[in-house]
Amino acid sequence: MENYFLLILLRFGFEAHDPLVEALVTEAWRRLERQVLWVFQLRCIQYDHVYRNNIPGKQLKLLQKLDHYGRQRLQKCSSLNLLWEEVKSLKGDWFADSLLEETVVTLQRLMDEINYINVAGIASFISRTNYLSTSLLDRIASVVLQQIEKIHPFAILAIILPFSALNYDPPQRDEFFGTCLQRLNSYLNILDPLMLVFLGYSLATREYFSEDLLKAIFNIRFLAKLDSQLELLCSSLNMKVQFRLMELNRAVCLECPEYQIPWFHDRFCQQQYKKDFGSMNGAQQQIYKMLAEVLGGINFVKASVLTPYYYTIDFECILDKRKKPLPYGSHNTTLGKLPKIHSELNTQIAGSRLPPGAEKIALEFLDSRAFCRNIPHLKGKSAMKKRHLEILGYRVIQIPHFEWNSMALSTKNARMDYLRERIFGEGKSSS
Repeated sequence: MENYFLLILLRFGFEAHDPLVEALVTEAWRRLERQVLWVFQLRCIQYDHVYRNNIPGKQLKLLQKLDHYGRQRLQKCSSLNLLWEEVKSLKGDWFADSLLEETVVTLQRLMDEINYINVAGIASFISRTNYLSTSLLDRIASVVLQQIEKIHPFAILAIILPFSALNYDPPQRDEFFGTCLQRLNSYLNILDPLMLVFLGYSLATREYFSEDLLKAIFNIRFLAKLDSQLELLCSSLNMKVQFRLMELNRAVCLECPEYQIPWFHDRFCQQQYKKDFGSMNGAQQQIYKMLAEVLGGINFVKASVLTPYYYTIDFECILDKRKKPLPYGSHNTTLGKLPKIHSELNTQIAGSRLPPGAEKIALEFLDSRAFCRNIPHLKGKSAMKKRHLEILGYRVIQIPHFEWNSMALSTKNARMDYLRERIFGEGKSSS
């Protein structure tokens, strides 16, 4: 009853500073404290997250009051098991930043209570929230190394996932990943095919390639079994699994050619990339125009380039051995519209047909999805893409959104100088 009362206050916009309402809110919260109240609390914060731009000041004050009560409850929490019962089922995007930060602080304070029973759940929570806490991940790795025999094999993927997604290696990295895989070795033939694909991809993101695991995945019998299972999945999950298998296949071909695993995703990739790629966002349009100015014309830069092994990059340019831009052929790209991508590709290493001493440069604009939620630390997928583009012969220039949109780059001249220095290594322009 108390949670419905508070939701009504939010929905109909009663004044939070009204003495009667404030008293009722305080009493309702006091009663809810005796229950598992986090589902309600985070629903309020989800409401805040989705509708914040449309919330009048009176509802916002009430939400702030609820947020205050939630932080107080976290600060008083003295048991990881009790905390985990309240947060384990919540999705990461339900958390307001203030509550998420306080939750992580509480987990850090209680992390000595992480053990083989709850370690996979805590790891999953970190993955869902995209919040990088190196101390928590180090503790998870320590628990795995000390208690691996008590951890269920099917929990290994969930444990590895935050290290992969958040691009973090714990101390004793190789021992940690090796211990995880050793726990799985005798189960490789009975594990769900989807789990094996996701596991292989997650390890590849961290540059960890197990020959036994790859042999279990890249064989005709396994792939036939996977195809049969894909037919039973919903279309979105089906496509996600196929993409992960393609990305794992690509990673193995680029980083472990000695395993001689063939690339067999040309047809799949061509089907995905035949369509038009839509429009550039505002930042990409700005960068495209300025790159043309910096390089000397629109024919010195390509937009929306498809590389061997089917990576897409925002922009590409070529410099000769004297760091002078080289022109491409005719361009038919209009501002804001990406060109159609051609699928007649082979898997030769980029740069093999460049003039002697020339280099190909890939420029990528990175939005907030490429970084951890709490700090500007590059996530695993973007880090792997950079690594692979470098193997393909590119010099990779990543343009983080927080640099491009910073006060330091608030003028056109500042942004031009930024691009000029990233490409040529030059200082400020004389203009």
